[in-house]
Amino acid sequence: MNDASIDLNLFKVFLNVYQHRSITVAADVMGLTQPGVSGVLKRLQQQLGVQLFIRSGRGIAPTHQAHELARQIEPALNQIHNAIEGIERFSTDNSRRFVVYTSEPMMLMLLPKIEADQTLGNVEIELHPTLSSEEKLIHSLNQQKADLAIDFANYSAPSFFSEFFCTDEICIIARKDHPRVKGSLTLEQFYDEKHVTLKLRREDAYLADYFTEESIGERKVAAECDSLVSQMTMIANTNCLAAMVRSIANQFADRLDLQVLDAPFTSIPVKYRLLTHNRMRHSPANLWLREKLKSYFVSE
Repeated sequence: MNDASIDLNLFKVFLNVYQHRSITVAADVMGLTQPGVSGVLKRLQQQLGVQLFIRSGRGIAPTHQAHELARQIEPALNQIHNAIEGIERFSTDNSRRFVVYTSEPMMLMLLPKIEADQTLGNVEIELHPTLSSEEKLIHSLNQQKADLAIDFANYSAPSFFSEFFCTDEICIIARKDHPRVKGSLTLEQFYDEKHVTLKLRREDAYLADYFTEESIGERKVAAECDSLVSQMTMIANTNCLAAMVRSIANQFADRLDLQVLDAPFTSIPVKYRLLTHNRMRHSPANLWLREKLKSYFVSE
């Protein structure tokens, strides 16, 4: 086989099929027809002299040769893609819409900053709720449904790049006119009072439990919710307590007449990270987006 005779576009199609484990999905992502993608795979298999995929249920599964091929060519293709992208210059004069996956607290913090930014030009930054599992998030970024994700999980997926974004911490909130809690909170008071809890869907754990070093004992739970906003509203209208990220508690404390109290236990910092596919790491547009988002927190 003559190496020079193989079109690099064949490898791009192969890698998309390999990543999505689907000819149909890969065709949709690349804007090609299903027969066209099937034809490319057949041509590549003939040139390489190996079988790359086999039938598995209703879909396809990569062979050992496909795993090895993907492992070796993906870094090279990413380097080529990044080199081409690096030649171009990103400008806010051109229309561009970025999609960012993020959690509710980060969405509440970011949206006012984006709305107030007068330097975006013709660029739009659209925030979407992060997905319910790491697998779904990685798969969606692989399909280029979003440009970036902001999350407190530190992913180790080899095809993805992540970097530190910002830090938050856990606090406790109570209404200002609480009959027993005034300005500070002891551990005994924490267990004596009723709580409105917030469960993190992906980690299947409560917010306070996930970001504390100690093992928190059983609380008196009055209500459980899945939204910070509804949680704060319930606290403002009852004598319950709730664990909250401090940035959001400070943002809404005056409007909802809330006390923001130090947690009576050792909390672990909530460290947010930016996550994107390696192919986008050196893209001028993606670099601009990451630097723009980080600039909103420089003075804080």
